[in-house]
Amino acid sequence: MNKKIILFIITTLMVVSLFAKSLEREANELGVQAETKYNNKEYSEAGKVFEQAIAKFNEAVKTDGIPMDDAKVDRWLELAFNAYFNGKNFESAIRVLNIRAERNPSDYKIVNYQSIIYSKYLKQPLKAIEILTKFDAQKRSFKVEKKIAGLYVKAEDFENALKWYEKAYELRQDSGVIKNIAALNLKLNRKVEAVNAYEDFLQTNPKESVLIKTYRNMAKLYEDMNDNANAIKYYEKSNNLKYQKAVSLLLVGKYYDMENYDKAQSHIKKILNDDKGNADAIYYRALINYDTGNKDAAKTDFQKISTDPKYAGTAKKFIESIESE
Repeated sequence: MNKKIILFIITTLMVVSLFAKSLEREANELGVQAETKYNNKEYSEAGKVFEQAIAKFNEAVKTDGIPMDDAKVDRWLELAFNAYFNGKNFESAIRVLNIRAERNPSDYKIVNYQSIIYSKYLKQPLKAIEILTKFDAQKRSFKVEKKIAGLYVKAEDFENALKWYEKAYELRQDSGVIKNIAALNLKLNRKVEAVNAYEDFLQTNPKESVLIKTYRNMAKLYEDMNDNANAIKYYEKSNNLKYQKAVSLLLVGKYYDMENYDKAQSHIKKILNDDKGNADAIYYRALINYDTGNKDAAKTDFQKISTDPKYAGTAKKFIESIESE
Protein backbone atom coordinates (compact mmCIF):
# COMPACT_ATOMS: atom_id res chain seq x y z
CA MET A 1 0.00 0.00 0.00
CA ASN A 2 1.21 3.49 -0.85
CA LYS A 3 2.99 5.10 2.08
CA LYS A 4 1.00 8.31 1.59
CA ILE A 5 -2.28 6.38 1.82
CA ILE A 6 -1.15 4.56 4.97
CA LEU A 7 -0.09 7.87 6.52
CA PHE A 8 -3.46 9.40 5.59
CA ILE A 9 -5.38 6.52 7.20
CA ILE A 10 -3.32 6.70 10.38
CA THR A 11 -3.75 10.47 10.56
CA THR A 12 -7.50 10.16 9.99
CA LEU A 13 -7.84 7.54 12.71
CA MET A 14 -5.90 9.72 15.12
CA VAL A 15 -8.14 12.70 14.39
CA VAL A 16 -11.31 10.61 14.77
CA SER A 17 -9.96 9.17 18.01
CA LEU A 18 -9.08 12.63 19.26
CA PHE A 19 -12.55 14.02 18.69
CA ALA A 20 -14.58 10.87 19.51
CA LYS A 21 -16.34 10.95 22.85
CA SER A 22 -15.27 8.39 25.40
CA LEU A 23 -17.97 6.18 26.92
CA GLU A 24 -17.26 7.74 30.31
CA ARG A 25 -17.81 11.21 28.89
CA GLU A 26 -21.07 10.09 27.28
CA ALA A 27 -22.19 8.69 30.64
CA ASN A 28 -21.37 11.94 32.44
CA GLU A 29 -23.25 13.99 29.82
CA LEU A 30 -26.28 11.74 30.22
CA GLY A 31 -26.02 12.26 33.97
CA VAL A 32 -26.11 16.04 33.48
CA GLN A 33 -29.12 15.73 31.12
CA ALA A 34 -30.91 13.59 33.68
CA GLU A 35 -30.33 16.12 36.48
CA THR A 36 -31.62 18.91 34.24
CA LYS A 37 -34.79 16.95 33.55
CA TYR A 38 -35.12 16.16 37.26
CA ASN A 39 -34.80 19.84 38.19
CA ASN A 40 -37.44 20.64 35.55
CA LYS A 41 -39.72 18.06 37.19
CA GLU A 42 -39.68 15.80 34.13
CA TYR A 43 -39.44 12.93 36.57
CA SER A 44 -40.17 9.83 34.48
CA GLU A 45 -37.84 10.99 31.70
CA ALA A 46 -35.17 11.88 34.25
CA GLY A 47 -35.34 8.37 35.71
CA LYS A 48 -34.85 6.80 32.28
CA VAL A 49 -31.87 9.01 31.44
CA PHE A 50 -30.22 8.30 34.81
CA GLU A 51 -30.50 4.60 34.01
CA GLN A 52 -29.00 5.22 30.57
CA ALA A 53 -26.11 7.08 32.20
CA ILE A 54 -25.50 4.13 34.55
CA ALA A 55 -25.60 1.64 31.68
CA LYS A 56 -23.16 3.74 29.66
CA PHE A 57 -20.81 4.09 32.62
CA ASN A 58 -20.86 0.32 33.24
CA GLU A 59 -20.06 -0.16 29.57
CA ALA A 60 -17.09 2.19 29.95
CA VAL A 61 -15.82 0.18 32.91
CA LYS A 62 -16.10 -3.06 30.94
CA THR A 63 -14.88 -1.81 27.56
CA ASP A 64 -12.37 0.91 28.37
CA GLY A 65 -11.14 -0.47 31.66
CA ILE A 66 -11.83 2.68 33.68
CA PRO A 67 -12.17 2.15 37.46
CA MET A 68 -15.64 1.63 38.89
CA ASP A 69 -16.95 4.71 40.72
CA ASP A 70 -19.43 3.24 43.20
CA ALA A 71 -20.25 6.62 44.73
CA LYS A 72 -21.28 8.01 41.34
CA VAL A 73 -23.38 4.97 40.42
CA ASP A 74 -25.05 4.92 43.85
CA ARG A 75 -25.87 8.62 43.50
CA TRP A 76 -27.38 8.14 40.04
CA LEU A 77 -29.40 5.15 41.28
CA GLU A 78 -30.71 7.19 44.21
CA LEU A 79 -31.68 10.05 41.89
CA ALA A 80 -33.31 7.61 39.46
CA PHE A 81 -35.39 6.20 42.32
CA ASN A 82 -36.36 9.69 43.50
CA ALA A 83 -37.33 10.64 39.95
CA TYR A 84 -39.53 7.59 39.42
CA PHE A 85 -41.07 7.93 42.88
CA ASN A 86 -41.89 11.62 42.37
CA GLY A 87 -43.31 10.74 38.97
CA LYS A 88 -45.49 8.06 40.64
CA ASN A 89 -43.91 5.39 38.45
CA PHE A 90 -43.75 2.91 41.32
CA GLU A 91 -42.95 -0.18 39.25
CA SER A 92 -39.78 1.49 37.96
CA ALA A 93 -39.04 2.93 41.39
CA ILE A 94 -39.08 -0.54 42.96
CA ARG A 95 -36.96 -1.96 40.16
CA VAL A 96 -34.26 0.65 40.85
CA LEU A 97 -34.57 0.06 44.60
CA ASN A 98 -34.03 -3.65 44.07
CA ILE A 99 -30.76 -2.86 42.27
CA ARG A 100 -29.72 -0.56 45.11
CA ALA A 101 -30.56 -3.25 47.68
CA GLU A 102 -28.33 -5.76 45.85
CA ARG A 103 -25.47 -3.26 45.93
CA ASN A 104 -26.03 -2.31 49.59
CA PRO A 105 -27.75 -5.26 51.30
CA SER A 106 -27.22 -3.90 54.84
CA ASP A 107 -28.78 -0.47 54.18
CA TYR A 108 -32.08 -0.40 56.14
CA LYS A 109 -33.15 2.86 54.51
CA ILE A 110 -33.35 1.10 51.13
CA VAL A 111 -35.21 -1.91 52.56
CA ASN A 112 -37.64 0.40 54.33
CA TYR A 113 -38.42 2.19 51.06
CA GLN A 114 -38.96 -1.18 49.39
CA SER A 115 -41.44 -2.21 52.06
CA ILE A 116 -43.32 1.09 51.85
CA ILE A 117 -43.68 0.96 48.08
CA TYR A 118 -44.73 -2.69 48.01
CA SER A 119 -47.24 -2.31 50.85
CA LYS A 120 -48.63 1.18 50.24
CA TYR A 121 -48.34 1.83 46.51
CA LEU A 122 -48.18 -1.60 44.85
CA LYS A 123 -50.61 -3.17 47.36
CA GLN A 124 -48.35 -6.17 47.94
CA PRO A 125 -47.97 -6.31 51.75
CA LEU A 126 -46.78 -9.92 51.69
CA LYS A 127 -43.90 -8.94 49.39
CA ALA A 128 -43.00 -6.15 51.82
CA ILE A 129 -43.05 -8.66 54.69
CA GLU A 130 -40.87 -11.06 52.69
CA ILE A 131 -38.23 -8.38 52.09
CA LEU A 132 -38.20 -7.23 55.73
CA THR A 133 -38.07 -10.81 57.03
CA LYS A 134 -35.08 -11.58 54.81
CA PHE A 135 -33.34 -8.42 56.02
CA ASP A 136 -34.07 -9.24 59.67
CA ALA A 137 -32.60 -12.72 59.22
CA GLN A 138 -29.18 -11.13 58.62
CA LYS A 139 -29.27 -9.28 61.93
CA ARG A 140 -32.33 -9.00 64.16
CA SER A 141 -33.70 -5.47 64.55
CA PHE A 142 -36.41 -4.17 66.89
CA LYS A 143 -37.73 -1.63 64.39
CA VAL A 144 -37.81 -4.17 61.55
CA GLU A 145 -39.65 -6.81 63.60
CA LYS A 146 -42.10 -4.19 64.84
CA LYS A 147 -42.70 -3.09 61.24
CA ILE A 148 -43.29 -6.67 60.12
CA ALA A 149 -45.84 -7.08 62.92
CA GLY A 150 -47.60 -3.89 61.85
CA LEU A 151 -47.85 -5.13 58.26
CA TYR A 152 -49.40 -8.38 59.45
CA VAL A 153 -51.95 -6.36 61.42
CA LYS A 154 -52.89 -4.46 58.24
CA ALA A 155 -53.23 -7.79 56.46
CA GLU A 156 -55.48 -8.92 59.37
CA ASP A 157 -53.18 -11.87 60.05
CA PHE A 158 -53.31 -11.40 63.81
CA GLU A 159 -51.55 -14.64 64.75
CA ASN A 160 -48.43 -13.69 62.79
CA ALA A 161 -48.71 -10.08 63.98
CA LEU A 162 -48.68 -11.29 67.58
CA LYS A 163 -45.70 -13.57 66.86
CA TRP A 164 -43.63 -10.69 65.46
CA TYR A 165 -44.59 -8.24 68.21
CA GLU A 166 -43.47 -10.85 70.73
CA LYS A 167 -40.19 -11.25 68.83
CA ALA A 168 -39.70 -7.46 68.89
CA TYR A 169 -40.45 -7.41 72.62
CA GLU A 170 -37.61 -9.91 73.16
CA LEU A 171 -35.23 -7.26 71.83
CA ARG A 172 -36.74 -4.27 73.63
CA GLN A 173 -39.28 -4.15 76.47
CA ASP A 174 -41.26 -1.36 74.87
CA SER A 175 -44.58 -0.08 76.23
CA GLY A 176 -46.03 0.48 72.76
CA VAL A 177 -45.23 -3.08 71.72
CA ILE A 178 -46.70 -4.54 74.91
CA LYS A 179 -49.86 -2.54 74.24
CA ASN A 180 -50.12 -4.17 70.80
CA ILE A 181 -49.44 -7.63 72.25
CA ALA A 182 -52.24 -7.14 74.78
CA ALA A 183 -54.62 -5.75 72.15
CA LEU A 184 -53.95 -8.65 69.77
CA ASN A 185 -54.46 -11.20 72.53
CA LEU A 186 -57.77 -9.55 73.32
CA LYS A 187 -58.74 -9.56 69.63
CA LEU A 188 -57.92 -13.28 69.56
CA ASN A 189 -60.13 -13.69 72.66
CA ARG A 190 -57.19 -14.49 74.94
CA LYS A 191 -58.10 -12.23 77.85
CA VAL A 192 -55.81 -13.85 80.37
CA GLU A 193 -52.84 -13.53 78.02
CA ALA A 194 -53.73 -9.90 77.40
CA VAL A 195 -53.65 -9.06 81.09
CA ASN A 196 -50.54 -11.17 81.69
CA ALA A 197 -48.68 -9.26 78.98
CA TYR A 198 -49.09 -6.04 80.95
CA GLU A 199 -48.40 -7.68 84.28
CA ASP A 200 -45.13 -9.11 82.93
CA PHE A 201 -44.19 -5.71 81.61
CA LEU A 202 -44.77 -4.09 85.00
CA GLN A 203 -42.23 -6.53 86.46
CA THR A 204 -39.54 -4.82 84.39
CA ASN A 205 -39.89 -1.71 86.61
CA PRO A 206 -40.43 0.77 83.78
CA LYS A 207 -39.65 4.42 84.40
CA GLU A 208 -42.46 6.67 85.60
CA SER A 209 -43.25 8.26 82.21
CA VAL A 210 -43.67 4.79 80.71
CA LEU A 211 -45.66 3.61 83.73
CA ILE A 212 -48.15 6.47 83.29
CA LYS A 213 -48.84 5.37 79.72
CA THR A 214 -48.89 1.68 80.66
CA TYR A 215 -51.49 2.16 83.40
CA ARG A 216 -53.62 4.12 80.94
CA ASN A 217 -53.28 1.36 78.35
CA MET A 218 -54.21 -1.25 80.96
CA ALA A 219 -57.28 0.76 81.88
CA LYS A 220 -58.34 0.82 78.22
CA LEU A 221 -57.77 -2.92 78.01
CA TYR A 222 -60.06 -3.49 80.98
CA GLU A 223 -62.63 -1.19 79.40
CA ASP A 224 -62.56 -3.35 76.28
CA MET A 225 -63.11 -6.35 78.56
CA ASN A 226 -66.10 -4.56 80.19
CA ASP A 227 -64.28 -4.68 83.54
CA ASN A 228 -65.18 -1.21 84.79
CA ALA A 229 -63.73 -1.63 88.27
CA ASN A 230 -60.24 -2.43 87.00
CA ALA A 231 -60.52 0.19 84.28
CA ILE A 232 -61.14 2.85 86.94
CA LYS A 233 -58.38 1.43 89.13
CA TYR A 234 -55.74 1.82 86.42
CA TYR A 235 -57.00 5.18 85.18
CA GLU A 236 -56.62 6.40 88.77
CA LYS A 237 -53.11 4.92 88.99
CA SER A 238 -52.10 6.73 85.82
CA ASN A 239 -53.63 10.01 86.96
CA ASN A 240 -52.05 9.78 90.40
CA LEU A 241 -48.62 9.69 88.81
CA LYS A 242 -49.43 12.61 86.52
CA TYR A 243 -52.62 14.64 86.26
CA GLN A 244 -54.18 14.25 82.82
CA LYS A 245 -57.29 16.28 82.09
CA ALA A 246 -58.64 13.78 79.56
CA VAL A 247 -58.32 10.94 82.08
CA SER A 248 -60.00 12.98 84.82
CA LEU A 249 -62.90 13.77 82.48
CA LEU A 250 -63.24 10.11 81.64
CA LEU A 251 -63.29 9.23 85.34
CA VAL A 252 -65.90 11.93 86.03
CA GLY A 253 -68.18 10.23 83.50
CA LYS A 254 -67.62 6.80 84.98
CA TYR A 255 -68.16 7.92 88.56
CA TYR A 256 -71.27 9.86 87.56
CA ASP A 257 -72.74 6.78 85.87
CA MET A 258 -72.06 4.85 89.09
CA GLU A 259 -73.69 7.68 91.12
CA ASN A 260 -70.45 8.02 93.04
CA TYR A 261 -70.83 11.78 93.13
CA ASP A 262 -68.09 12.47 95.67
CA LYS A 263 -65.45 10.86 93.46
CA ALA A 264 -66.84 12.60 90.41
CA GLN A 265 -66.76 15.96 92.21
CA SER A 266 -63.14 15.46 93.29
CA HIS A 267 -62.09 15.09 89.64
CA ILE A 268 -64.32 17.97 88.54
CA LYS A 269 -62.51 20.16 91.07
CA LYS A 270 -59.11 19.13 89.67
CA ILE A 271 -60.23 19.90 86.13
CA LEU A 272 -61.67 23.32 87.01
CA ASN A 273 -58.57 24.25 89.00
CA ASP A 274 -56.61 23.63 85.81
CA ASP A 275 -59.22 24.95 83.34
CA LYS A 276 -61.84 27.17 85.00
CA GLY A 277 -64.19 27.33 82.01
CA ASN A 278 -64.12 23.65 81.08
CA ALA A 279 -67.63 23.01 79.74
CA ASP A 280 -67.48 19.24 80.24
CA ALA A 281 -66.65 19.53 83.93
CA ILE A 282 -69.27 22.24 84.48
CA TYR A 283 -71.87 20.10 82.72
CA TYR A 284 -71.25 17.14 85.00
CA ARG A 285 -71.24 19.39 88.06
CA ALA A 286 -74.59 20.77 86.93
CA LEU A 287 -75.97 17.23 86.52
CA ILE A 288 -74.76 16.21 89.97
CA ASN A 289 -76.30 19.33 91.54
CA TYR A 290 -79.56 18.63 89.72
CA ASP A 291 -79.62 14.95 90.74
CA THR A 292 -78.88 15.77 94.38
CA GLY A 293 -81.62 18.42 94.55
CA ASN A 294 -79.41 21.52 94.49
CA LYS A 295 -81.41 23.07 91.62
CA ASP A 296 -80.21 26.67 92.05
CA ALA A 297 -76.56 25.62 91.72
CA ALA A 298 -77.51 23.36 88.81
CA LYS A 299 -79.26 26.26 87.03
CA THR A 300 -76.23 28.51 87.53
CA ASP A 301 -73.96 25.89 85.97
CA PHE A 302 -76.32 25.17 83.08
CA GLN A 303 -76.45 28.91 82.36
CA LYS A 304 -72.64 28.98 82.19
CA ILE A 305 -72.66 26.46 79.34
CA SER A 306 -75.89 27.60 77.65
CA THR A 307 -73.95 29.07 74.72
CA ASP A 308 -71.55 26.14 74.33
CA PRO A 309 -72.32 24.33 71.02
CA LYS A 310 -71.98 20.92 72.64
CA TYR A 311 -74.31 21.54 75.59
CA ALA A 312 -76.54 24.49 74.60
CA GLY A 313 -79.62 22.40 73.77
CA THR A 314 -79.43 20.20 76.86
CA ALA A 315 -78.66 23.14 79.16
CA LYS A 316 -81.69 25.06 77.86
CA LYS A 317 -84.00 22.13 78.58
CA PHE A 318 -82.69 21.75 82.12
CA ILE A 319 -83.03 25.49 82.79
CA GLU A 320 -86.61 25.45 81.53
CA SER A 321 -87.38 22.41 83.69
CA ILE A 322 -85.93 24.04 86.80
CA GLU A 323 -87.75 27.33 86.19
CA SER A 324 -91.06 25.51 85.68
CA GLU A 325 -90.93 23.78 89.05
